[in-house]
Amino acid sequence: MYRIFFLLLLPLQLPAQTTRLQEGNRAYKAGDYPAAAAAYRQALAGGGAPPAQYNLGNALFQQQVFDEALAAYEAVIAAGNRNLRVKALYNKGVVHHNRNELPAAIEAYKEALRLAPGDAEIRTNLQLALTARRKQQQQEQQQQQPQPKEQQQPQPCPAASKLNRRQAEQYLKALEQKERELQEKMQKKAGGLAQPDKDW
Repeated sequence: MYRIFFLLLLPLQLPAQTTRLQEGNRAYKAGDYPAAAAAYRQALAGGGAPPAQYNLGNALFQQQVFDEALAAYEAVIAAGNRNLRVKALYNKGVVHHNRNELPAAIEAYKEALRLAPGDAEIRTNLQLALTARRKQQQQEQQQQQPQPKEQQQPQPCPAASKLNRRQAEQYLKALEQKERELQEKMQKKAGGLAQPDKDW
């Protein structure tokens, strides 16, 4: 759907990592994302720092468990240092972008760019999201545009429907008068047939 994004999804390495965090990183690098997520959760249960939360978000992202990945990134954004917050905001933007939630992606990228104004990858993804949003808005506008005038105009009404009330009453009276005249003629003819003109 979209071009490949430059994801910051590598697990973080810290000098004083716990054993669980190291296990998670090994599993992540091996492509075993469920095992990595389990190890990161155990690290967090043991009082793990925001890097374990960030790495958990990455492992969940790789498994396409996007809601949980977003929750992990949100926790990092709330508690992490500036550099970690930038990475979490960027990845949050990527998740929203891949889900076609463009306004949320744009906001996440903008927030990340405020913290790291010189980051070219964030700027590139923000530009991609803005372009995709513009296209989406144009499509929505085209779908909501009114139909051409020929299709909007109602079918022509009969001439009688264009008459005002006074004209309609006059027309009705004229029809009633003609009907009376016609009935009188028919009665005369019916009466004339019943009685012969001459007695023989």
